[in-house]
Amino acid sequence: MKKIIYFLLAVLLITACEEKKQIDLEAEAEALMATSREWAQSQSNEEYLSYWTEDAQLSQSGYPMMRGHEAIMGMLESTKDIPGFKVMWEPYEAHVSESGDMGYLLENSSFTMNDSLGNPMTQYFRTVTVWKKQDDGKWKCVVDHLAADPQLTSIK
Repeated sequence: MKKIIYFLLAVLLITACEEKKQIDLEAEAEALMATSREWAQSQSNEEYLSYWTEDAQLSQSGYPMMRGHEAIMGMLESTKDIPGFKVMWEPYEAHVSESGDMGYLLENSSFTMNDSLGNPMTQYFRTVTVWKKQDDGKWKCVVDHLAADPQLTSIK
């Protein structure tokens, strides 16, 4: 019985003396916004896809939800057939959990494509993306949701 008490006391002392890992939430939020901005500069569908987790969900008001790399890649592939198609976004607010492994961004985004006369037309969205920090320290998007906002006229 005495051994058990000493063992429990030792475990208690060790865990009580452990230093809590301090996370610079502001730096993590800045890193998350930088990751989103890098993502926006992607040059290929494969590069776009690399920023989503394998089980990521992508949704837009009025459209079916897409889940997973295969569904998202199908959507990405379909955009190459749309004349003048271009997607852009800019994060404007970031929040990171106290543990530093989850975060979300508020972003403005836009889709531009040509109308039937070949003139570019742009639709603007408010976007929320949820991110999870991976074991390698990189952020990846797990949820990407867009909602059209007719009052928005720029992503900046």
